[in-house]
Amino acid sequence: DLLQFLYFIGKPAEMSLAALLALAVSVPLPKKVGGMYLLIADDTVDGYKSTDVWQPSLYPYQVNGSNVMWLSFVNPVYMPRVPVAMQALATCKGQAGCPPVDVPVIFSIGGAAYSEQTWGFLQNRTSAEAMAEHVAEWQDLYGADGVDLDIEGTAGMPQNDAENLGYFVQKLKSLKPGFIVTQPVYGYPQITAENYMVNNGWTNATGPWTSTGLIDTVGIMYYDGIKSLNYVVNYANGTQISNKGVQPITVNVPTEAILGGMSGGDGAMSTQMAQAVNNESLGGFMVWYASVYDATRRQPAFQYDTKSDASVQKSEVWAAAVAMMGK
Repeated sequence: DLLQFLYFIGKPAEMSLAALLALAVSVPLPKKVGGMYLLIADDTVDGYKSTDVWQPSLYPYQVNGSNVMWLSFVNPVYMPRVPVAMQALATCKGQAGCPPVDVPVIFSIGGAAYSEQTWGFLQNRTSAEAMAEHVAEWQDLYGADGVDLDIEGTAGMPQNDAENLGYFVQKLKSLKPGFIVTQPVYGYPQITAENYMVNNGWTNATGPWTSTGLIDTVGIMYYDGIKSLNYVVNYANGTQISNKGVQPITVNVPTEAILGGMSGGDGAMSTQMAQAVNNESLGGFMVWYASVYDATRRQPAFQYDTKSDASVQKSEVWAAAVAMMGK
């Protein structure tokens, strides 16, 4: 598989031995996550669509202040193909402007825009499991250490699709046991597929709530200071939360598997979040979002709203927050 990967990218001389070894097995999640969602591809932005060829380069603050990197976004319509630039960044580990070899790089599938219609591969179990067989090759082909299932809106509501997402991950994990799967969720549980993955991710059949191995983390998509912490209870004490008699979460997710959410513009509060992570025994936090540098065009790559972009300030305070949480 590794030789096939080298043939595919056609430039083994540019990769360090450490990077090659890192690609051979999935890099695990750190005990405390301080990660960023990096903007790499958007099929509505000229020059940065899935098929556009360019080399993303990380700013020093991103290399120093992020121990997990989510690359956004893979368009489900084009799967199993991934954005060209996403592969370029994931496979240059250990080089200048690239992820360190010990930092997991996770490909984020979906996002709000790509969830406005159902995901084709979730229409039935057969297609879901067939897609999982392809995605299981993403590590060898593209350098991915895992996937992020950002299924929202229309795509995330049908019960059938939610169950097939479960089959997709079960098959993926059976083929690639160390492959990371992260599940972002809304502050209040309201997306069928997200809830399904959480509810099937833990069990108390033999005593305390333990992981079934389906997903690795639950990340709260609420990006305003440290207010995401207010929603931890909806998952940590899911069995006690109901709305008009409806109980969307039927498990109690161990706090060490829950990530708080922060805006990239709230770097000044990152050490406060890190302290809360330690105090509440959480799994860490995730940042939406950070734009990157376009080394091909020698200019900053695309942005969304600048208020939420950590690359506006490029603050080293993120590194301090990660250090505060420890490894």
